[in-house]
Parts: sequence; structure tokens; C-alpha cells
Amino acid sequence: MLSSAQLAVFVPAALAVAAAPGANNLLAFRNGLRQGLRPAAVALLGRFTAFALMLGVVTTGLGALLHASRTAFEILRVVGAAVMVGLGAWVVWSARAASAPNGSAPEREDEGARVVAPWKLAGQEFVTAAANPKALLLFTAFLPPFASSGSGAEAGVQLVALGVLYIVCEAATALVWATAGRVLAGRRLRPVTLRRLDQASGGALIAFGGGLALTDLSRR
Repeated sequence: MLSSAQLAVFVPAALAVAAAPGANNLLAFRNGLRQGLRPAAVALLGRFTAFALMLGVVTTGLGALLHASRTAFEILRVVGAAVMVGLGAWVVWSARAASAPNGSAPEREDEGARVVAPWKLAGQEFVTAAANPKALLLFTAFLPPFASSGSGAEAGVQLVALGVLYIVCEAATALVWATAGRVLAGRRLRPVTLRRLDQASGGALIAFGGGLALTDLSRR
């Protein structure tokens, strides 16, 4: 399995990578802000399901094929960028629709956040993670250097162990993002402020998607 030396090097690196701002962490923050900590935590199951599937793809050898295939990654890049931009546009549109005048001003200011079913939030997390080829690149390029040299079976076991450990690190940092959103919501922000935060979140998702579309993932 993994040695203490491997863990001492891998865990801080994994936490740093997992905590970095990104599309999924932005969703966790927004879900904590708008829906509460518990729904945001349940929604994370969608992200971890996508990561578990990616880890399975890598350990079966398909990850190496995708890592070596420029065409496959170009397709993933375009699809992932489109999904991310679409999700961001939906968030911006939802925020603007919420601010549309269909009631008196005082009623609009007292309106709370619309409750979204946890399974829908989990679906957003899953799609965002699965559509991002950088997440697959994480498992194909970030994990292997931390595995010790040995037989193919031993390396495969270590790769799985590292992947599971990374998902644990991802869970810890994602909960921090969701908690930060919940703490901010606890400050009783005005609905107009929440809508502006939603619009900023949607704009950031669009920016992430646009950046992904312009990034040449084949240069790795």
C-alpha cells in the first residue's frame, strides 16, 4: 500500500489541488449560500460519483489512451466547455428571472431562495465534474508520479488508493467551500445581493468554460 513518505508528500499536494477555485468548488459555495450546508453536502455525492468513474476509467487503462489521444481530449474539451458555459448561462438567467418584476418591491425583497431538490444539485455537480477533461487529466497525470515503481498490479492498487485518498481530500475542501457559502448566507444578505452573487457565480462558470475552450490540453 502507501508508505508514510508517500502520504507525507501526496496529502498536502492533493489538498492544495482540491482547494483551488474551480467550477465544482464554485458550485459547492453557491449551493451552501443558496440552499444550506446539508443540501450542498449531499450534492457533493454527484461530484464524487463522477470522480469514482474517472478513477475506474484510469485503472482499466482507458485513461492512458485518452491521455495519449489528442483527438479524444479535444472532443472532451469542446463538450466540457459547452456544458460549463451552458450551466453558467443558466445560473445567470435564473438570477435575472428572479429579479424580474412580477410582484411588489417589498415582496421581492422578502423573497427567500428557491429550494432545489438535492438530487438536482447532485446532478449539476456530476455533470460539471464529468464534463471537465481537466478532472480526468488529474487522475491520469497527477496521481501516477506519487505511486512507487513496482509490478503492474501493485502500481494499479496504489493508483486506486491514491485516487480514493484524493477524493477524500476533495470532500474535505469542498465542505469548506460549502460552509463558507453557508456562513455568508447567515449574514442575512439582501435578496438583491444574493442575486448579484448568483450572477457573479454564473459569470465565473462561463469564464471557466471559456478558459477551458481556449486551453490547449494536448500540450501536457
